[in-house]
Amino acid sequence: MQMSNRTKGLYISLIGVFILSPDSLLIRLLNLNDISLIFYRGILPAIATSLFLLIYYKKDILKAFILIGYAGLLNAFLYSIVHIAFAYSIQHTAVANTLILIASAPIFTAILSLIFLKENPTPITWLTIFFALISIIIIGWGSYTSDGFIGDMFALITGIGMAAGAILVRYCKDKDLVPSVVIGCILTTLYCLPFSPDLTVSNEQIIYLFLMGFIVIPCAFIVLTVAPRYAPAHEVTLIFLLESILGTLWVWFVINEKPPLNTLIGGTMLLSSVFVFVFITAKEEYRSSVL
Repeated sequence: MQMSNRTKGLYISLIGVFILSPDSLLIRLLNLNDISLIFYRGILPAIATSLFLLIYYKKDILKAFILIGYAGLLNAFLYSIVHIAFAYSIQHTAVANTLILIASAPIFTAILSLIFLKENPTPITWLTIFFALISIIIIGWGSYTSDGFIGDMFALITGIGMAAGAILVRYCKDKDLVPSVVIGCILTTLYCLPFSPDLTVSNEQIIYLFLMGFIVIPCAFIVLTVAPRYAPAHEVTLIFLLESILGTLWVWFVINEKPPLNTLIGGTMLLSSVFVFVFITAKEEYRSSVL
């Protein structure tokens, strides 16, 4: 049986979220100041993604950048906003707070899908979003801190930016917007230059930067740019909810930033609801293909 585009998009999203999940941990381990962190999160993925595009497009690489059009430039701007806001958030509030608030993205995506794409989410999608929202409330009930208000606001901006980007990619699904990721990384880097980022790093930090800048960020965000071309945007961002629990677990296991009990309960609910959603969706696709 040939896999449908929708199922393919969901599986691509699952791969992307597992690649992205150690991102918060790497930021904690790097222990850089805001501007230096944002600079490296811009310049290194720009190099990695450019190399990928050069291998993929070869002599047509310039044409690939031209074909992204105004939609690609808008996607690059949104990508840059997401990167900058995420870095500020993770630096100024708890990892759990950041990832929980980013998990609001599917709600914004579902609303934007209705408005701009006329894609009405299925009942199982709305049900999963409802359970995800309950999970987020349970997680945030005990982990929310007024001390990290600025970081929390940046996390919310990140979630909205991710939702808008997914909608844009879905709207322009006939275009390859991966080159816009490179432009977004460059915009992120340029943002930092007036602040004179400190580029001094230790040997240990170089290893973390390599993992983050050449593997985690470019691979994950290429996936996030490709997946909405196959599956509805609100479903893709729903899959990316998993980062809120996986990222928290990475930080807990490695540096012992332990989440409270309510985070574990809500995270288990979140994880379960997303996997049930993927299973039911794949089953529906299979039934449709054999009928």
